[in-house]
This record gives sequence, C-alpha cells and structure tokens, in this order.
Amino acid sequence: MAEAFFKVLIENVTSLIQREIGFIMGVDKEMKKLSNTLTSIQKVLEDAEDKQFQCQTLRHWLGELNGVACEIEDILDECNTEVSKLKRNGGKFNLKKILHKRKIGRRMKEAVENLDVVAEDRHKFHLHEIVVQQSNQVDWRRETGSILSEPDHIYGRDKDREEIVDMLVTQVKNCEHLSVLPIIGDGGIGKTTLAQYVYNDERVCQHFKTKLWICVSDYFNLKAILTAMIESVMGNSPNLLSLDSLQCRLRQELNEKRYLLILDDVWSDNQEDWVKLKSILACGSRGASIVVTTRLKKVADIAGTLPAHCLTRLLDEDSWLLFRLRAFGLEDDQNHGYLETVAWRIAKKCSGVPLAAKALGGLLRFRREDKEWVRVQESNLLNLLEEENSILPILKLSYRHLPLVLKRCFVYCGVFPKNYKFEKTELIFHWMAHGFISSSGTQEMEDVADQIWNELALRSFFQEIDTSGRETTFKMHDLVHDLAQSIMKSKIPGAEMTCNMTSVSNIKVREVGLWDMSELHTTIMNYDRLRILKLYWAIEIEELPSEIGKLKHMRLLDLSRSGIHTLPRTFCCLSNLQILILNHCYRLKSLPKNIKHMTNLRHIFLEGCIQLSHMPYRIRELTSLKTLSLFIVCDKKGNQLDELEHLNLGGRLEIKHLESVQNLMNAKKVNLLEKPNLGDLVLRWEGDNTSSESMDDEKVLEALEPHLNLPSLEIHGFKGRELALWMNKMKNLTRNSHVPVDSVTPIKHPKNEKSQVS
Repeated sequence: MAEAFFKVLIENVTSLIQREIGFIMGVDKEMKKLSNTLTSIQKVLEDAEDKQFQCQTLRHWLGELNGVACEIEDILDECNTEVSKLKRNGGKFNLKKILHKRKIGRRMKEAVENLDVVAEDRHKFHLHEIVVQQSNQVDWRRETGSILSEPDHIYGRDKDREEIVDMLVTQVKNCEHLSVLPIIGDGGIGKTTLAQYVYNDERVCQHFKTKLWICVSDYFNLKAILTAMIESVMGNSPNLLSLDSLQCRLRQELNEKRYLLILDDVWSDNQEDWVKLKSILACGSRGASIVVTTRLKKVADIAGTLPAHCLTRLLDEDSWLLFRLRAFGLEDDQNHGYLETVAWRIAKKCSGVPLAAKALGGLLRFRREDKEWVRVQESNLLNLLEEENSILPILKLSYRHLPLVLKRCFVYCGVFPKNYKFEKTELIFHWMAHGFISSSGTQEMEDVADQIWNELALRSFFQEIDTSGRETTFKMHDLVHDLAQSIMKSKIPGAEMTCNMTSVSNIKVREVGLWDMSELHTTIMNYDRLRILKLYWAIEIEELPSEIGKLKHMRLLDLSRSGIHTLPRTFCCLSNLQILILNHCYRLKSLPKNIKHMTNLRHIFLEGCIQLSHMPYRIRELTSLKTLSLFIVCDKKGNQLDELEHLNLGGRLEIKHLESVQNLMNAKKVNLLEKPNLGDLVLRWEGDNTSSESMDDEKVLEALEPHLNLPSLEIHGFKGRELALWMNKMKNLTRNSHVPVDSVTPIKHPKNEKSQVS
C-alpha cells in the first residue's frame, strides 16, 4: 500500500513542479529535493511491503514513513489550493496571504527534513530494489501436481466433479474445436483439488488417451509451458531451444489425439498469450480439452470456450468434516464434549474455505486445552492463520498481483466493518475523497474508479454482487477483509472511520462519521485535515458551525437526514469539496449563494429536500458537476433551465416546477439528448400554469427529449393532452417508469411495454 501511495505522491509533486507552483509558493527547492527523496524510497518499498509481515519493526517503520508522507500530501494540497485562490483573485497577494505562504514554506522544509530522517532508517532493514523479471521457474512452494494427497477425504465437491466430468466426457466429446473449461474461485477455495479430483476420475482416465498437468503460476512463459508439456508426454526433457522446434515436437506428440490438459494456477490475462497457445494446441482429435484453474474472472473470460465453473465455498457440514479430520485425526471417533462444541464454532469461522479449515485444524491438532481452542474461536482469523503460515501467502499472492493503483483502493476497504454491505458509488466517492483516484487523459475520475472497482471484482476481491437495484451492492469475504486490515497496520494515519471522537488522539484523522452531534464543534476545531465528514441522522442539527470553512482539505460532506435549514456562508470556503450529500434534509430551504465559486464540486445530491425552494444563482459555473439530483426551475435569470445546458450530468436528475418555464428555447437548451450518462430522469409539474407567460406542458415535454438509452423515466403533474412524440422511441426503459394520467382530458400516449402508465 505504501508503494501505491508514494507513486501517487510523486506524481503530485511532479505536477506541482511542472506548473511552477513550488516557485509561486517559494518552496521550489524543497519540492525538487522531495521528489528525489520520494523516488529513492519508492524503489525499495516493494521489498519492504513483502517483508513487513515477518518483521514488526519494519511494519512500524512503514507506518512512520506513511505518517510523514501524509503530512507532505496535506502541504501539497494546501499549495495547490492557495495557488487556485490566487489565480481566482487575479494574482494579487495581500499581507495575510504572504504570511500564510511563509508558513507553508516552513512546514514544507520541516516535512522534508523529517522524511530524510525516516528514510535514512531504511538501510537498517537491508532493503533491495526489486526489478521484476519473468522467470521460467515455478516457486516450489506453489507448484502443484496431478496426484490427490487424500483421495478418500474430499468433502463437498462431488457435485462439482460430476458436472465437470460430464462436460468433458459427454457434452464436448464430439466437439471439433479445442474446448477450454475454466474453474474460477478465490484463493484456498479448492480449485486445484477439484482439478485433481477430475483428472484422476476413472471415467476421465478411460476417455482421454493422453493427460497432461502443468502448473503455470505467476508468469505465462510459452516456451516453458510447451517444454513442460513435452516432458509430461515423453517422460523426459526435450532439450529443444527454439520455439518452433518445441511447437513441432508437441504437435507431433498430440496430433489427432483426444487429450486433456490441466493448466493450474493461471494468472495471465494477456489475450495474445492465449491466442498463441490455443493455436499450437489445435491439433488434437475431437473432444480434446483444456481445464484452466484461476482466481481471475478476466482470465476465464479470455481463455474459456465453455462457461466457467465457479467454485463456491463449502457447506458448514463439509467444512466441519474437513476441520475435524485435521484437528482430531483419521481414527478419532470419540466425543470430545465441550471441545467439540468449540470446534464446530471454529469450523464455521472458516466460512467454507477448505484451506482455512485445514490450516486451523492443523493448528489445533495437538492442543487439547479448552482455553486454547476458545482463544482461537475468539481471535481474528487471519492472525491465527499467520501463526500456521499456510493460507496467508496464498491470500497475499492475490494482493501482490494487483497493479499499484488497485492496491491502495483494495486496502482501504478494510476500514469498513466486517460483513459490511458496500454500495459501489459510496466506495468510489471515498476513494476519490482520499486522493486515491486521478483522472487519466480524457477519462474522468469516476470512470477510472469504476474500472478499478470492476477489476477488483473480476479478481474475486468482492462477492455477493447485486446489480438489481439503483445501487450496486457487494460484500467482502472475511478472509479478504482480514487481509486488507492486516496491510492497513502500516496504513496512512487517519484513513479510518471514527464514530466516537473521545477515543481518538491522532491529529491527522482524515475521516469521521459522527452519531453524537455534541462532538461536531470539537471535531471541526481539532481535526482540520478531514477529507470526509459524515453526520448520521443528525435531526437535531439546524445549522453547521461557521468553523466548517476551516476544513480546507474536505472532499466529501454527507449531511443526509439532518435537520439543517441552511448552510453557513463560510461553507463556500471548502474550495476542495467534491461531493456534497444532502439527501432527505427535509428542512433545507436554500443553498449558499456563492456555491458557484466551489468549482471542484462534482456531485450534489438533493433527493428528498422537499422545502428547497430555488437553486443558487448561475449554477452553470460549476463546470465539473457530474451529478445534480435536483434542479428547481424559477422565472429569474440565472435560475432557469438553460443553467443545465453545458453540465455533463449523469445519475439521477429531477427537474421540479416545470410549470415555471417561460421560454421554450431555455427548455431546448437543457439538451438532455446529449447527456448519455443520465440514469433516472424525473420531470415534475406542480400547481397550475397561472402565469400568462408559462409554456404549454406539451411543448415543454417535447423539448426535454432524453437520450434513447435512458433506463428510468418518471413524469408527474403533466397537464397536457398528449405525451411527447419522442416517447415512441424510448425502447430501453429497464426499470419501472411512471407516467401518470391525471388530467381531465384523457392523454394520448405512445405504447411502451416497459413503461408503467397509471
């Protein structure tokens, strides 16, 4: 995680130097020195991260290093903020700004000196710069073979074996093309064991003339794989050097044969690797097949020609049998009384992961004291498995294979409670608020974050993914969550959710969630590095303290379901705020007039703000805005529909008081047709069109034509005689849409089976 953090930090420093911000703030020399120091440290961080699990002192050093880096990140953030303000004010310095500039310079100098001191200690740990080189050798600790170690004690996998054997022996036996069946599942779930179970099945042995088992592991080296296959078929090494000679020999051995090849522990998602390998192996007879075991759905999608077999966790009963075998032995049929009751609870703690059941059972094999078993029952699972030292390397392997940008985002998930039901959007916003995500070329931050989430999901870090509602939800397996938390022991200080500030002493807390509103003022005054502040059900809060404006690092403010009436004028000092969530603030009457100057705002959520009467003047100036869940039409200039013209909005958009539209051109300028990211559109008329200048509902609705792929549309209070012609084109409404018919004259409406008309 430290390695990922430093990469982002170096990019930030480089960007500030290139934009001459260091020169403007008087810290150019310090920034250049900082860049050099950070780069030299980054070179050994991969080695440090690998060794920290075995060295508590090294883990503590990483924590210190991240602490200093955290301070530097805040200083860089302030530099950026001050220069932005300076440009907005026409480049004019006043005495207050000059003094603040000097203060930042002193802090930067002190931080660089502190970093030098901590960085010097790296030599104590004999850390090395790791240069990644592809090796032909498989780590002997991870190399697998085709022989089942305990063939009579495979629990809970008979159904999986039957499905795969039936596929290989019956369903694809006459297939002319090479069949590739992926087995996909988490680390330790039993993919290799299942593949061995299938490989040694009598029906498989009779069906396939030739069988081969290759452990691929980290690096997909085509020559190494071909060499291993030839050795497996011939029984000796081929002693061939060129790729062409290896290809020819293998084709000679497999030509017109119905063979089965197991490729175990595959990580490569390079399409070209698979195209080359499959073209070489397309020489067998009908029914020739490959079984690939992998943790990565992406590998399964690229390699497979058949639907992937997704291996799930064991049932509690099967997990218990496996645990009992390891803990009590083969011949032990006696009743162990209370110890067996505790053992059952420990087996459930393994959550159906076979390797965890084996590891914990083995850990307790020769321990018979009740208190030892109770300690295991009550302890963190990953800490216990770290003692046993069998499953931790397997879990760490998935983490090590992550690209740098994914590592920090994954580890952050450990701040949430175990068994937490995540919302995808919520997590992405947290990543953005903590600075884990940056835009990439023409890609927005949200798009980059979405790709990161998808990649983590494809790599099986997330489970129980549910996309049926408005929000995608998911969970993390307990072991994966424990892994994230174990890495967070050397995390950036303050990257944790805190609900009781009396228990917090770290002045660098960056994220706070408050249930007790009596602590709000203290929190704002004492924790000025906050990036995220959430108030939970703060119904009694009618206004925020004016000191809220001091939180200049704030990126996300969530006041949902609070009792606030207005936001203080100082709120607009939160110049770095990106996400403002005010959902169901039912007493909120207005937003600050100067919110238009908060140009970093990207998302404003206002669902359920029933007393909000108007929008701030010229909201069009918030050009970074991606979400504005509510817009209220007024007849004053700067509050009309054309304010939305150049905003690239997505997600949910509700437009209220459409009866106030007085200029049809303004309605057309909204240009919803060119806003393809909109997911839910709500058009609402309220009251009667009493103004002589108000436009007909029909004309306004016709002007508000959305893009064709809009998933959800709601129309409320419409008083026209006919619905818009564009509704005939809306063929892709996938969620329930609501188009009420509540006028005296029956409304003519287009037929759309996916629209709900009432």
